[in-house]
Amino acid sequence: MATDHMEKAFHWFATEESLREIHRVLRPGATFGMIWNIEDYNGAKSWETTTKWEEKLKNIVAGLEDGHPRFRHMEWKQIFEQQQDSTPMQTLVDTVTHKLPMFSLPLGEDTIKWTVYLSDEGVWLRYTTLSQIANLSEVRKEEVRKTVFEALSGDDVERNEKGEIAVHGVTYLAWTSRV
Repeated sequence: MATDHMEKAFHWFATEESLREIHRVLRPGATFGMIWNIEDYNGAKSWETTTKWEEKLKNIVAGLEDGHPRFRHMEWKQIFEQQQDSTPMQTLVDTVTHKLPMFSLPLGEDTIKWTVYLSDEGVWLRYTTLSQIANLSEVRKEEVRKTVFEALSGDDVERNEKGEIAVHGVTYLAWTSRV
């Protein structure tokens, strides 16, 4: 069985140009899958967080937008959905002009919830892997750090027997096939 395999954070290049290139390199009928591990504090704006502290961290990240597409913006998904015509007349025009969809729609989607336990410092270190946090000035990063640790001292923070904090998230899977 032949397999096409590509690795990249698709949300970083979620453009029509990228979609055309993916379409070009995949064989007709090949499946294109995307997988993300998303902590609650880094999920899409419309997604509910499991806890208040994760919501606080999510709000911090949302306030630090830098103009780069991220999973949570869902632009990667919109670029696929834009292939679909909005009216029957547009479908007819596109068929005549050979502007056909590159990938099957709707996208297949699934999520798997997970929980990982981290120390307070482990939560902070994981949080700082987000580029919006990592790229802050040292002064601003220290301000954010204090806010994070305040959130981690809240009454809704679930801890295990080691005192580690339950961090919630999902593995988000999406797939389609090349037309």
